Amino acid sequence: MNDHDALLALALIGTARGTLPTPSTLPTPSTDAPGQAAAQITRPDAGGTLLARAALHALTHAAGRTPDPASDAPPAPAPADTLPEAPERAARHLPLVLGTPLLSEWLTLCAHAGWRVPTARLPELLDAARNDSRLRHLLTPVLGERGRWLAQFNPDWSFMPPDEDTWDTATDAGRETLWRSVRERDPHAARDLLHQHLSNERAASRKRLLIALLDTLAPDDHTLEPLLDALTTDRSDDVRTLARMTLHRLSRSAQNARNAARFAALVSLETPGLPGRLTRPTGPDEHATRDGLPDPTSKDALSAAALLEHLLEHTHPDALLAALNIPPATLVNIARQHDHLPALVQNAVNTSHPALAAALLHDLPTHPFLLQIGPPETLAAAQKQALQDRDPERLLALLGPQPGPWPPDLSAALLTALRDTIGTAHYAAAWGYRWAQLAELAATHAHPHTPHPDPLPTDATDYAHRTLTELLGTLELRRQMWNDFGKGRG
Repeated sequence: MNDHDALLALALIGTARGTLPTPSTLPTPSTDAPGQAAAQITRPDAGGTLLARAALHALTHAAGRTPDPASDAPPAPAPADTLPEAPERAARHLPLVLGTPLLSEWLTLCAHAGWRVPTARLPELLDAARNDSRLRHLLTPVLGERGRWLAQFNPDWSFMPPDEDTWDTATDAGRETLWRSVRERDPHAARDLLHQHLSNERAASRKRLLIALLDTLAPDDHTLEPLLDALTTDRSDDVRTLARMTLHRLSRSAQNARNAARFAALVSLETPGLPGRLTRPTGPDEHATRDGLPDPTSKDALSAAALLEHLLEHTHPDALLAALNIPPATLVNIARQHDHLPALVQNAVNTSHPALAAALLHDLPTHPFLLQIGPPETLAAAQKQALQDRDPERLLALLGPQPGPWPPDLSAALLTALRDTIGTAHYAAAWGYRWAQLAELAATHAHPHTPHPDPLPTDATDYAHRTLTELLGTLELRRQMWNDFGKGRG
């Protein structure tokens, strides 16, 4: 037992029940030099002596030791950065926005400016992205070479996209991250990666990659149709479903063409421009199962109405309209007559089809998702009416999906509504949960150059003053950020 351990044992039982170690009870000086030195320290009482000796041991420990010999060669130095570092006028905001929703906006502004994050802030930002996956794709473009070099030394930062040549050794999540990274900078190379690897992946990895493809689908992805078509007979239910969903959103796919032919055979327009009766085909359909519906001749075959519902939801609107050469309004009439409007609405939302959304809004004028993809003037009118009605539930449904920054006039109208409704509230519940949510949303989505509303009345509550001051303070910080990144009032 060395002197440190002897002192610890004595501290546990108390100096009244034990004896302080002395040089004669210690090992030789060569093996416990700190103990030999500590044994020379005395104080008037035993307790003070114990504490003084322990302090010496603590100081000795803190002084350091000889480092262990290196087992590996030192890493290669970080490559030289190609992007300029964000200037101080922009970097000064980072300590204020770290750990807040405003960090996303700062990173976006930094990327648009063509800068990289300050080198000294790299560990903090990598830790922030480790804890919040939504920051990762925003941080990647502004890390610079040093940031990517640094990330490889900490397993907690393994979310950073690996090199393409590490595909075979990456995890399922790592391959998805790698694919998204390649997709962002080179869509053609990302499609080549899918052609090369997707068929050989595990089911879990195929599912991840198909979800990533759906998230970023573009018209040029029609070149992936043969690969996707093969996956409609995959052994995994999830993979089959995702492959069909992707083919559904590719308007010119063979799956949409087959569904359009089924739709044309099913729906008979007795009078041009008006919905008609259903005539269900009775012949064999060799592609029914691969397209996600039972064969018409099987015992599980769908009824005519059920088949119509499936086709209205799972066939691209362009293919449906071309099948009967009809306008969107007639397609809506067909769905309405057979009580299948929800299926057609889901189709319009999934494919973000503006013309069909506009036609559906005649039946569903307040549907928030149709308003988001329909004519902009219709959405603006609905938002204006909700603001006039001071309807927070409706406002949240209309504004929540709309990315920021909102137009300045819309932002100003919402700030005025918040000011008008909060004045007498003494706490959040008295104001209303939805209004409080709208205030949080406005802080990050309202245009940063929105003029401030008129001051609260003199008799407004402390809660009202505090809440509105915090909201306007956040908008002022965002305004300064925009100015410092050179955005001005743009």
